[in-house]
Amino acid sequence: MKAIRKNIALPVSGTFNIPVEPTVVGQQIYSHWIVTGTETLINDFDIQPIGTELRYTSIDILWNANLDLDGNTVNIFGKDVPDALIDAGLFLTNCFYNGTAWVVTFFISTEDGVIDTDMIKDLAITEAKVADNSVTLAKMYELATGSVIFGNASNRPTALSVADSTIVIGDSSTGLVSVAVSGDATLAKTGALTIATSAVTTAKIADANVTTAKIADDAVTSAKLDDDSNRTQVVIPTSFETAGEIGVLEYKICFPCTIEAIHGTVTKPFTSTGTHIFKDDTGTVITGSQIDMSSGLFLGNIISTTTTANNTFVAGDVIKIETSVSGAVGGRSTIVLCMLKS
Repeated sequence: MKAIRKNIALPVSGTFNIPVEPTVVGQQIYSHWIVTGTETLINDFDIQPIGTELRYTSIDILWNANLDLDGNTVNIFGKDVPDALIDAGLFLTNCFYNGTAWVVTFFISTEDGVIDTDMIKDLAITEAKVADNSVTLAKMYELATGSVIFGNASNRPTALSVADSTIVIGDSSTGLVSVAVSGDATLAKTGALTIATSAVTTAKIADANVTTAKIADDAVTSAKLDDDSNRTQVVIPTSFETAGEIGVLEYKICFPCTIEAIHGTVTKPFTSTGTHIFKDDTGTVITGSQIDMSSGLFLGNIISTTTTANNTFVAGDVIKIETSVSGAVGGRSTIVLCMLKS
């Protein structure tokens, strides 16, 4: 065995060759080298073997130098030295020839405790090596804007991209899905939920929950009400007992409506035919409104008619009822106006 211990003065660039070929047959090379000095590199610096190496040749290189890389690299026996080791200024490199290739190992100064990613074997950091609660958000790989991490169907963490105006819903086959709100409502990315037109049906309203407050001040328009629930009636008594009671009666309409039908009930039989003619606020006859009560009718008999035109009123309009008899006065009736609110 031949042991050699030599010094390597730190250059500013270039290649330093270390002889590895024995000068005597059967001789085994085992040498020590020390790198010293203070420099700033102007180009890369390499330390390389020269000569024909034999199996088990071992070279130790102690780096004890101050070097400013200035963007350049140092390579020892084909392996780049991590910048952190150069910055530390003290480390040992063992170069071992296994008969096929050089195995280069960096040994760290225990005083400086320097370790770099190049010195960690790929896939060497296992779960057991990572302390609980130590993988912070800053240590995680980039995650696309609007994405969330969840466990997928393969029990693996994966990223889900959440699009604008969507919500995240559990899905037993995939784990989570991002879907738009649809059907009876839509959701904006501002958080505003809009109920679709005509989405609130009778089945969706609990019994006894449409209070007076919910239909006051036009909160629920007549168009939203079922026709049967939007109908009402007004009862007007008329008398033909004296000539002074026969003429034009006017009644104020309190809400917008359409008079659909008129019914007259005999409350006292007529002496001669009593006629009722109904007119709108402008004095135009309501088509189909006339009711005649003849002397042949008995108490409780009802005469009905259906109106077809000029029968629409707004709040504040006046409905006019013109009464007359064909002969002698006498008789009374009750008029019922059937109205659909509008």
